[in-house]
Amino acid sequence: MLLYPSLGQADSVSSTVAVDQQQISDLQKQIDEKNQEIKKLEEIAKTYRDTIAATAEQAQTLRGDLAKINSAIAKLQNEIRLNQQKIQKTNLEIQRLKLQIDDTTEEVNAKRSQLAVLIVKLDALENEPPLQVLLKNERLSDYFGYIEMVKSIETSIYASMTELRTLTRELAAHQSQSESKAKELKQYAGALGDAQKLQVIEKQEKNRVLTETQSQEKKYQELLADTKRRQKALEDEILSYEAALHFTLDPSLLPTPSEGVLRWPVPAASSTLFQCDRTVMAFVTQCFGNTAFAKAGAYSGKGHNGVDFRASAGTEIYAAESGTVRAVGDTDAACRRVSYGKWVLIDHPNNLSTLYAHLSLIKINPGQSVARGELIAYSGKTGYATGPHLHFSVFARNAVEIGQLKSKICGTIMTLPLSPLNGYLNPLDYL
Repeated sequence: MLLYPSLGQADSVSSTVAVDQQQISDLQKQIDEKNQEIKKLEEIAKTYRDTIAATAEQAQTLRGDLAKINSAIAKLQNEIRLNQQKIQKTNLEIQRLKLQIDDTTEEVNAKRSQLAVLIVKLDALENEPPLQVLLKNERLSDYFGYIEMVKSIETSIYASMTELRTLTRELAAHQSQSESKAKELKQYAGALGDAQKLQVIEKQEKNRVLTETQSQEKKYQELLADTKRRQKALEDEILSYEAALHFTLDPSLLPTPSEGVLRWPVPAASSTLFQCDRTVMAFVTQCFGNTAFAKAGAYSGKGHNGVDFRASAGTEIYAAESGTVRAVGDTDAACRRVSYGKWVLIDHPNNLSTLYAHLSLIKINPGQSVARGELIAYSGKTGYATGPHLHFSVFARNAVEIGQLKSKICGTIMTLPLSPLNGYLNPLDYL
């Protein structure tokens, strides 16, 4: 008679698994429902992005400015709902994975117990001398039955080991997925918190515009004209300061200009574009150097010292390369609407430094190490900006300094990155 392990434990495991499978099925239905909701919200988000992009270049009016701010607030509200749905979905996925891990762990333990019983049985049978087994059996057919029983147990052991390996791989996969989902949950929670902060910032900007203009177009245009006048005066002060700085540029210390030295600091466009006499991966609103805007009198005829990218309020801004944050700042704290606004300067091991300006929310601190492609900030229109965008400058690292500029036009001391004119490099040569 063959002796196999009791099936009672296996029956118990099967019963538990059956219950959990129903729970897993229920969770999957909820996950599918969340995916549908997320899909709808992502379609709405695309509509907001398209609408905002279409109005980005419109003439500046109070009504238009308020409409853009309201669109940004609505877009952020949609992002808040989207991240909330993603958090709920991910929590459901984690619950489902926990049930799958528990079920698989129980099956693994049951299979190990079954395998142990089979191995003990086989060991007992194989330790009995064949002659003794033959003499114990009255009939030869019983002896051959014994041999078949040994073969059957060996087959069962092999099958159990195969199943155990499969279950162990499944368990490892579930655990890995669970860890990934936990990371996703943390990212969504961070994105939710950021969207909520950005929405507060946009609402504060709306209230500021309404207060400063008293909801009157005439006062809005007067404020706009005064801002342009003060910005031009500060620009001349900065240019005079930078023109007096001296720096000998050694090209051999810099990376060879080529695609991919730096990554694009904003999300890529849906398709490539041809701008600034080259193919670009993101929409450029102003090129480097002697642009048409510069030739029209901007920048005192010295050219644009960076590249401007279209980036609606709250667009993710990424580190162009790994490095160390040298400084962060906000020129609006000393003189509103005339310079970089909120800015970040990062030094890179390849002897370049990158500047990100007109930000709404900064995510990093001085001295912090950042990875290439890491989220460092969100775009905005702080400082002198006719609309939300990213100003991106690239410097020879040894040329740029964090200067204290005593501004006559503002009557304050401003802290901002300053460089000799030859320290500014064309960002598109490295992207």
